[in-house]
Amino acid sequence: MTHRVPLARRYLFGERRRALLSTAGVAVALLLVLILDGIFAGAMRQVTAYVRSSPAAVIVSQRGVRTMHMSNSALPADLAAQARAVEGVGWVAPIGFVSGVVGAQTGGRQLSYVIGYTPGQPGGPHHLVSGSAPVDGEAVIDQIAAVQLGLHIGDQVRVLGVWLQVSGLAEGGTSIVNTTTFVTAAELDRIHGPTISYLLVGAQPGTSATALRDTLTAALPDATVQTRAQFANQEAAVVADMSADVMRIMAIIGFAIALAVVCLTLFTATLARRRDYGIIKALGAGGGRLAGIVIAQAAWTITVALATSVALAFVVGRVVEAVAPTITIAIEPASVLRVAIGAAVIGAASALAPLRRVVAVDPASAFRRTS
Repeated sequence: MTHRVPLARRYLFGERRRALLSTAGVAVALLLVLILDGIFAGAMRQVTAYVRSSPAAVIVSQRGVRTMHMSNSALPADLAAQARAVEGVGWVAPIGFVSGVVGAQTGGRQLSYVIGYTPGQPGGPHHLVSGSAPVDGEAVIDQIAAVQLGLHIGDQVRVLGVWLQVSGLAEGGTSIVNTTTFVTAAELDRIHGPTISYLLVGAQPGTSATALRDTLTAALPDATVQTRAQFANQEAAVVADMSADVMRIMAIIGFAIALAVVCLTLFTATLARRRDYGIIKALGAGGGRLAGIVIAQAAWTITVALATSVALAFVVGRVVEAVAPTITIAIEPASVLRVAIGAAVIGAASALAPLRRVVAVDPASAFRRTS
């Protein structure tokens, strides 16, 4: 007979209580890492949501300015006309961008990016949940900010020190640190002065974003031209740099805790089965066979724990977003792969660490009575 009994799986799941505890311990440890990664990835999605949802192929900004966050861009009034005359340009939508504060009559206040655009053209909110686009004297605010400030459609909201009427509620514009407010370009000019911060540029059919970027760069040498993807990456990089040290420390601590739990769990689980290994050795198994069983048990534990932790991460993410809408937890494939590789390496090392004791176990000990 060449059929081999799957001893690793049978030993692991034969004692269900011990298997459950081992798997649960590893799963919780991996869940911690996935949640920390998910919070950071979710914050990056929130930060770049406006840019990523834009229909623009290319974004034009002041020379040397590559982001909206922590930046101040001002463009000449005639630059939009120059851009429209460039071959391959389908449309151009100027927008104004100002950082400030929005508030309610009840006294609530929030930091906000205020975007001035021309209704009917690109540059406004990606999706209106209710209400309508603003006209002069009105503003569209994010629905999460509206709840936090106690505002409804028709209420008065203070935008950059001026009271406007809420005309609609949008979604996807509020993050952990701020929100987004939309007004007409004319209203922003009245409040803040003539403001053209960026040009959103669409490409004609058959023109790629990179080709349009190169053409506009040559035609507008005094401006910075980026594809939408490049601009979004720059936005994410700025926020990552601002929070890199804190997030790096959190990630290191979380990963260290997770690896310690994985190491201790698998190390202990291996030693706890020395009597079982003694029986296998008494039946003629060599060191290679024992090592294979130990590694297989670790692989089963990590696989089940990883699948459990990923499922729990999605559930926890939905619960957190329901309780705290400003927090988004995004579980990305790259994060799962990174956690899986780390757990596999540490798991194998942890399981093999006591292998010398396992190989050296006396086969006769498997048949002695334990007091």
